[in-house]
Amino acid sequence: MSHTTNTDRRRFLSAGLAGAAALAAPGLAGARSNGNRRTNAGALAGRVALVTGAARGIGLAIAKAYAEQGAAVVMLDVANPRAVPSVEGFRIANAEEFEAGFRTVRAITNDVEKVTADVRKPKDLENAVARAIDRFGGLDIAVANAGYVRWHAFADGTEQDWKSVYDVNVHGVFNTFKAAIPALRNRGGGRLISLSSIGGRQGVPGNGAYTSTKWAVIGLTKQAAIELGPDNITANAIAPGPVDTPMYRSEGQIRSMGLSTREEQDAAINPLLPLGQDAVIQPEEIAKAAVFLASDAAQAISGVSLDVALGYNAFYTA
Repeated sequence: MSHTTNTDRRRFLSAGLAGAAALAAPGLAGARSNGNRRTNAGALAGRVALVTGAARGIGLAIAKAYAEQGAAVVMLDVANPRAVPSVEGFRIANAEEFEAGFRTVRAITNDVEKVTADVRKPKDLENAVARAIDRFGGLDIAVANAGYVRWHAFADGTEQDWKSVYDVNVHGVFNTFKAAIPALRNRGGGRLISLSSIGGRQGVPGNGAYTSTKWAVIGLTKQAAIELGPDNITANAIAPGPVDTPMYRSEGQIRSMGLSTREEQDAAINPLLPLGQDAVIQPEEIAKAAVFLASDAAQAISGVSLDVALGYNAFYTA
């Protein structure tokens, strides 16, 4: 039997860490030409990404992080609160917020497009992918982030509650992935990333249809990972915990928890977060996970649900 010394272990670990760093380092393997652009800086140098729900919150944070890491970005949002049934205590982003988010990303890079579109409509997603190809020469990454919520007790849920939330949160993810697949195949591979939730890892009282949609997103993503692996396409989900977004901080979300203020919200959640200090995660932390899953460092990772939840997931039993 061979014996491995501590020195051997240290050399092995050092080599492994060096290799991982090289995969994620700016300007190394994975940078590619995209028609009318070529960059050599950042972990996503030369790649093209589509991000849905990009007007604000997590979607905007991901668009910014991708731009900072060298990617060209197509930002997509419906940007119209009237496009979905109204929700007491919450609204989706509007056109003014989308324009402000777009300007924020454009201050980072000129390689950004703004597309006003509805993830519930397959043709809208096909057109968005076509815009990416026309402007940047292809598509390498698709992030299905757009989401919608209606809070209600399970027994009180209506047909509108369930259908409207599923149309955005599940069908919207499928539509995004399906529209992106031909373009990713044409590149010889790529990355599909969905946004689930810790609500997709357990039951959450008061979250109504939203909870089951986030479970569905994980199942959809795992199926995509299995079937698209031979095409060198990875598919992964991110499951955030409590994030400082308009949805989580909304009156509707706070009331669904049986609370009245943000302070009460934090006091209720903080004991459940081993890493929690402010009982909330900034959207930029979710964006870091999205950069990792899109980078060369994650080229062997597919079919996972990556919890970014300040350790809340440590309480899961399966």
